[in-house]
This record gives sequence, C-alpha cells and structure tokens, in this order.
Amino acid sequence: MSPKTALKYSILFMALGSAGLSAEAATVYNKNGTSLGINGRIQSVFYSNNYNLAGDHDSSIHNSARFGLRGKVRINKWASALAYAQWDMNSTGEGNGAKAREQYVGVDFNSYGVLTAGKFRDASYYAESVTDNYEQAAGTLQGHFDHSRRPGQFMYTYENYGFHGQLGLQTAQDRVALLKNKFNNLGSKYKDSWDIDSGFSSALGYTFDDVWFGPLSVRTGYSYIKGQTGRDIKNRAFINFKHAAAGISWGNISSGFYAAALYDYCKVNFKANDWLEIKGFEISGGYAFDSGISILTGYEAAWFEEDRSETHRIKRIPLLLKYKLNPNFSIWSEAGFNAGSDHKKDFGAKKYTKRVDRSVFSIGARYTF
Repeated sequence: MSPKTALKYSILFMALGSAGLSAEAATVYNKNGTSLGINGRIQSVFYSNNYNLAGDHDSSIHNSARFGLRGKVRINKWASALAYAQWDMNSTGEGNGAKAREQYVGVDFNSYGVLTAGKFRDASYYAESVTDNYEQAAGTLQGHFDHSRRPGQFMYTYENYGFHGQLGLQTAQDRVALLKNKFNNLGSKYKDSWDIDSGFSSALGYTFDDVWFGPLSVRTGYSYIKGQTGRDIKNRAFINFKHAAAGISWGNISSGFYAAALYDYCKVNFKANDWLEIKGFEISGGYAFDSGISILTGYEAAWFEEDRSETHRIKRIPLLLKYKLNPNFSIWSEAGFNAGSDHKKDFGAKKYTKRVDRSVFSIGARYTF
C-alpha cells in the first residue's frame, strides 16, 4: 500500500470512529461514486409496572442503543452496489451484547428499482407501517408481525411516480421470527421461533401527492410462508402462515395533521383442527406543530381465535405526546389504556402481562444520529 493510499484510509477510519460524536457526521465518506454512512440512536426510558420488564411488575428504567452502517458504490451509470447492517443493544435481562437487526446487500438500479438479499421485514410491512408510529404502548394488532425481520429473503422494490410495488421470496430458515407473542396471551407454542421452508411476500400502493393538507396513501400487503416438514423440523412445526394487510394514511406524521387506518389478518395452520387466527384494525390520528410538539392517539382492536373453540379480544387506546427539541434529540411521554379487553387465563397461556387489560405509562429521551 502506498503512503498516499494509507493516508486516505487513515482519514476514513478516523472519520468513522468520531462520527458517533456528531449528529452532522451521518455521511463519513462520499467521493467518486463511493459513500459510507452511519446512523443510530441512544435512549433511556422509564416504564411503569404493568410493562412487567423487571421483578414482579415493578417500574424500571431501561436504556438501549442502535447502530447502523451503510455503504454504496457506483458500478456504472445504470446501477450501484449497496450494503447495510444495523445492530441493537439493550440493558434488559441477560445477554446484553449486540444483536443483528437488519443485514443485507443489493443493487440499486436508479429509477428501475432496488434488489436486496438478506435480513429485513417482508413486503407486507409496507401496509402496516401507516400505524406504526408509537413507541411501545400501541401495536395491538400489527405489533405481532411488524417486528419480524427474517433472514434469507430476496426483495425487489420499485417506487416511482407515486406507485410502490414489492415482491419478495423467502428461503428456508431455522428458528426465525414469524409471529410474536406480544402480550404473553398465547401459549408456549407461539413463541417467536419458527422453522420455515419457503414463502413469498408482496405489496402494492399508490400515493397521491397533495390532497388538501397532505399526501394520501393507499397500501396493501400479503405474505405466505410454508413451514418445514419431516426430518427438517428442528424447533417449531407448522403447515403455513398467511398474512394480509390493508392500510391508508393521510397527511405527514412529522408535520401538520396525520390520520391512518389499518386492517390486519393472519392465520397459522399447524395441522387439522389446530390453528390460530388473528384479525382486527387500528386507527390513529394526530397533529405535529411547528414548535416540535406532536400528539398522536387512536383506537386498536384485535380478535384472537384458536381452533374455533376459544376466542380472545384485546382493545386498547394509545396516547403519545412528543417534543422534538431539535432534529436529533426528542423526549416523549406515552400511555396505553384498556378499552374492553378480555382477561381469560384459559386462553392459550396461564399468565398474561398486565398490558392486556390495564394502563401502562412511559417517559423517554432519545438522541438520534
């Protein structure tokens, strides 16, 4: 390596090492079609006792951090290669090391779309994202699915002239995310670790640029996952998983008025007369003021049905008040209220978290870069 080249790389690594100290240093290198950037966040949150994050329903403070690294290099005038990785680190429980959140490589074909391969959410999240704007007191319905960043996926995404389209393929994976037992109201067989054989996901949507006070977006998504069979099974067997979502949003969540609605449905088939069905809706509305203060609330209802023999419903009202002091630092207060949830100890599990039918409360602060 020549002295000139060595100096170039030394400057690059020094920039990367110091970038986390400055919010303005998101892009640490950008020259001749090659770029390197970072992003992430650091936060501390106080959770009320009904979150059940410590002891016997004790209140507690938890801190966490997230770090992402993105690279892109131009191949020719039609395409660029890209890569992204992001890790989560938190103080909850044992094993507090970094955990991969997203990891993928791909090709950006400019106006002709993006092709990626790796670990990320499937295409159906495009529809669910319209109501995924709270911290942790919401997501009664889509919270069971939208967290699932599964490895082993291919995804093609095209977005242009207001149109959005996605098509993804899922390859075989052991012990991966599929359905989250968010409220501990389901049995042990619904823990989030599944053996997948194959599958696909898709999304379609269109956004009208300016309808009175903001953009109007209509979205749909569908996923189908086939479970492993025979000797391939290592953890949790199932026949198939079907998930459909439809969402609509109006306005901009970060400026002015915003309203959104989501319908979500899924069914997991285990064997004859052994299945779980989850369906329901979420609505939300709020306003973001120029001062940096924003408020968001809504109503969420989900119905759980197991083998047509047991049913369970969760109904919640979330409320989020946030103050963005500047583009990088924000504080918030969030609450969730019961609006008629069941509390049946004989449904799927012997123990629920108190989040199902009691109020929760949190206060947090976050620095984002």
